Amino acid sequence: MRPMDQHDNSQNSTTNAVRRDNSNHSSPIPMSSSPPSTSANIRVNSILRVTTMFDNNRTGKVVAYDPSSNLVTLHIKGSKPGFTSVAVVNLNHCREYVVEQEPKDETLDPLYPVDINKLKRRQTENESEKKKEASFVNVKASRIGQALFRDIKKTMNQVIRWSNNDILINNTVRISEPYRSENVSIDPPPQSSNTAGSKNSAKGDNDTKTHIIKMVDKFWSDQSKAVSTSSRTKSETVNETTDSISSPN
Repeated sequence: MRPMDQHDNSQNSTTNAVRRDNSNHSSPIPMSSSPPSTSANIRVNSILRVTTMFDNNRTGKVVAYDPSSNLVTLHIKGSKPGFTSVAVVNLNHCREYVVEQEPKDETLDPLYPVDINKLKRRQTENESEKKKEASFVNVKASRIGQALFRDIKKTMNQVIRWSNNDILINNTVRISEPYRSENVSIDPPPQSSNTAGSKNSAKGDNDTKTHIIKMVDKFWSDQSKAVSTSSRTKSETVNETTDSISSPN
C-alpha cells in the first residue's frame, strides 16, 4: 500500500480548512501519525464540516476530539425534528475538514436520554431475526433445494422452514427431494384434529399446495431458461473462437 501525499497544511484566514490531494488515488493513510497543525482549532462545541474520501459531506457539533488518533465525534441533526445522530469520524480519512463556527464556550450540553428498555427490545428483535435467518440455512440440502427455498422465502418467509432436507410451508405442505411439483404433498393432520374445523383447514392446505406447485413449476421453468441461455452463449463463444482461428491472416 502506497502512503498518500502529505497534508496541505496551509491555513485560510477565514476558514480553518485542511485539504488532501488525492488525485493519485493513493491510500488515505497519512505518512505521519501526528495530526495537522490546524487540528488544534477543533474544540468542543465548534461546528465542523467534513468531506469524506467518497465526497460525502457531514456537518455537526464537536462533542469530543482526540488529537492523537485524529478522531472527532460529531452530533449531527437528524432527518426529522427532534432526532439526532452521532458520528465518529477519522479525519485522516477525510479529503477536507473545516471549522465553520468557533465555540462560545466548551461546556458540554447534557447528553440525550437513552431509553434502555427500547434498546433491549431492539436487541431482542435483532437476535430473533438473526436466529431466524440462520434457521433458513441448510448446508445438507442440495444446491437446487436451497435455491428453491430462497425463491419461495421471498414471499412466504414467515411460514417456511426446513424439515430435515424437506421444505415445509405452513407446517403442512411439504416439498421433498428432488423438489419437483410431483414432490409437493400435504402432511396428514394429527389424529386428534378430527373436528368440524378440519374441513376448512384441509381446504386451506389444498389451496396452499396448489399455490406452491405453481411456484415450483415456475422455478424449474426459470432454471431451464437460465441453462438454455447459458448453453447458447457458450456455443456462440466457441463458434466465434473457431471462426477466428480458421480465418486467414
